[in-house]
Amino acid sequence: MPNRQFVDSVSAARHKLDAIIERVCGACGYSCCHTGTMVGSHGVCRLYKGMTLDAALGSRVRAGLKVRAAEIAADLDTILHVTEMLKTSLGDEMAAELADLDVLTGEWRDFSEFVASDFDLTPDNLKRLTQFSAVRHNLLRQLRQFPGAEAALATMSAPGGSFHFRGRKLAPPRCMFHLDGCLLDRYRPVKCANFFCNGEPNLLAECHREMDFDEFVLANMYPESFEFVEEMMLLENDLGPDYWEPKVVFGCDEEQRARLIELAAGRGVRSDLQQRPEGFYLSTGELLELIKAAGRDATLVFAAGSVGGPALYELAVALGRAHNAGILGGFILIAEAFAAPSFMPHPMWSDGMMSQPLGSLEIYALTPT
Repeated sequence: MPNRQFVDSVSAARHKLDAIIERVCGACGYSCCHTGTMVGSHGVCRLYKGMTLDAALGSRVRAGLKVRAAEIAADLDTILHVTEMLKTSLGDEMAAELADLDVLTGEWRDFSEFVASDFDLTPDNLKRLTQFSAVRHNLLRQLRQFPGAEAALATMSAPGGSFHFRGRKLAPPRCMFHLDGCLLDRYRPVKCANFFCNGEPNLLAECHREMDFDEFVLANMYPESFEFVEEMMLLENDLGPDYWEPKVVFGCDEEQRARLIELAAGRGVRSDLQQRPEGFYLSTGELLELIKAAGRDATLVFAAGSVGGPALYELAVALGRAHNAGILGGFILIAEAFAAPSFMPHPMWSDGMMSQPLGSLEIYALTPT
């Protein structure tokens, strides 16, 4: 289809998917977002790039962290009250355990003060935010040595605190970047972007009900200018291999395609270009073999006449496995057209699997100039 029509189709599909997410997410109590800090080191890289490209994202994250800082400080007040109670009743009997608890409380205080400060949103500081689940876990594990201490946290929880029971256990902390919804939007961690959902109502089930396979694939693309994609790649090249993310770009003209190939070669590593004029379709196994053969210090570049939804799924699965195995270098697929309708949906869609893999890909539909 013509590029303008294709971009319009992507925009319409994204709007439809966003409406489903807005309606469904949160109905389960955000169970997937309330299981600890889900942003890891790879998520920090995604977030830092997003904030560099979008100042509004940085402002939103900063404001959200101020809210979380107040909650963590309220929890610290509760911990201090419970600790004083324990010292009064058990100070002679469990002096060593209380001394260890003081150390862990100090770690909580340090973290609380850090989150409340106006720290620079650098990668190292963002990585420090991912340590909260460990700080919380270590302190709670120590508190459980004292009979009734865990229950006292919930009973004495300060206003605005997070200590409350879910069933017979204290509820886990929600993701550091989650308030009433995710602060990170399109730059959220891959696990979240891959539609990992076991809630009820179920997000993927609703997508199945309202969208067909090709429409769902389109909804995982982003209409963007070529200048945005170029800026993203320049930023990744400047930051280094930890920040490289696989990319699929639709709708390049010859000059733009040449520029993307040039940017891939500018990473300071070997760049392997493979032409697939008939179309791109490789299985997960075939892709993994190519990635292994190229090596961690290479960028694979494919130029193809077309690529469809099933091929993008296979690509995403392969790239995810390569990333987890630590063998993924750079990967760019430049496609002239999206092949639709698909002959059949990918089995991961047809079987209703909990996770759909396209969130691990940055797929861009270039907007006409």
